[in-house]
Amino acid sequence: MRKLLAALGLFFGLATLAACGPIYDTQYTYYPPPGQRGQACVSSCDADQTACRYQCRREVQACENEKQRIAQREYNRYVRWRQDQNLPVDKTLYDFTPSYSCPWESDCTSVCEADYRACFQGCGGRIDAQQVCVMGCGQGK
Repeated sequence: MRKLLAALGLFFGLATLAACGPIYDTQYTYYPPPGQRGQACVSSCDADQTACRYQCRREVQACENEKQRIAQREYNRYVRWRQDQNLPVDKTLYDFTPSYSCPWESDCTSVCEADYRACFQGCGGRIDAQQVCVMGCGQGK
């Protein structure tokens, strides 16, 4: 039920944002550097970006796993206590899941993307950025 409410909240939150006006995203066009040295440099940037994204996934998963371990431990304690008191177990594992949020993988990967763009340009490549409307594009006209 909480997940449904969270999804509805996200939907209405996005709808509210869209009601305020168009939402834009930045799209990038990459022009690689000439020559083998520049291309080798960009290959190194690619490898660094892959490693960065992998680390992001690991950090998010580790956080989610820790939340599950905490919930399981606290739920088991609760069940033992209720059973010792001859009381019904009326809560679920979900009730013991910590309320803190794990970092969003997209937040982490956006840092990876920015680092990649800096590396790419450091290799001599060129990047053109363009703002593109992605939501509420018909508004404000």
